[in-house]
Amino acid sequence: MSHSDLFVGIDVAKDELVIHAHPAGMLWRVPNTKTGIAALGRKLVRLAGTACLRIGFEASGGYERKLAILLDRMDVTAYLLDPARVRSFARAERQLAKTDPLDAAVIARCLAALHPELTPYVHDPEAVRLAEHVRMRDLAVAQAVQFGNQLESIADPAMRRLVVAQVARLKALVLRIEKAIASVIAASPDLAAREALLRTAPGVGPVVAACLLARMPELGRLSSRQVAALAGLAPFDRQSGKTSRPGRCSGGRPSIRRCLYLAALSIARSGKGQLAATTNRLREAGKPFKLAIVATMRKLLVTLNAMVKNNTEYRTA
Repeated sequence: MSHSDLFVGIDVAKDELVIHAHPAGMLWRVPNTKTGIAALGRKLVRLAGTACLRIGFEASGGYERKLAILLDRMDVTAYLLDPARVRSFARAERQLAKTDPLDAAVIARCLAALHPELTPYVHDPEAVRLAEHVRMRDLAVAQAVQFGNQLESIADPAMRRLVVAQVARLKALVLRIEKAIASVIAASPDLAAREALLRTAPGVGPVVAACLLARMPELGRLSSRQVAALAGLAPFDRQSGKTSRPGRCSGGRPSIRRCLYLAALSIARSGKGQLAATTNRLREAGKPFKLAIVATMRKLLVTLNAMVKNNTEYRTA
């Protein structure tokens, strides 16, 4: 870290942004409005004249959107941090209290410590729009499952009819959202090209492809190990003294793991190709089914990452 580096942590809420600059110790707030964001931009421009700015923030249910647009227009180095990783960093610092100013300071210090291994955030309006559609599809699917799971326990016939009708409405909504997702992708040459590329791989249908495009925009820009770790599919060693346990995957983006799990199941059921051979080989070696599926998920993701990076379709050996 150079003496001129200034790490800015921004805690995003619905109504305001709390900003902390490390190591200068500056703290200020602005409303999360067009006027407030503009004021933040002017202050960041002034700071950029005296230091090398690195700015970190967390996803906050869409409330960070105006901030992301500002940072993209300013052409500064920004990072979208994983909230779980920031909280782990805070616990390591014994920072147990949680307030907006403290959160902003933790984000800034976490960024200062970890920025060499982080991937800078790239704001992509088309990917943001797609992510919104994918999020709403996931919500509709979850609600349909939730209502459907209650049917067996409902004795009242009138209530059963209401729930059955609600499940039907939610399933219809899922179909409408999926059509909207297809339209969003088709309207973007970049998204359409990447989707077509991804769908040449086994197990990758429209749902999995849309999930990857929306939830992992870094695909194709990272190393194999980085992309596996980002999805929580990189096993980390667990060894102490003479005790050595199997590596365990943890962290990462659960939404990516869920869609890759569906893809890996489809591959395993087909029993064809290199990826299915991975599952079969591990099962024949006596490995648990879950371990074999996770290994297939990781191999699929690494393969997709290489395909996007090299702009090549899936090739069977």
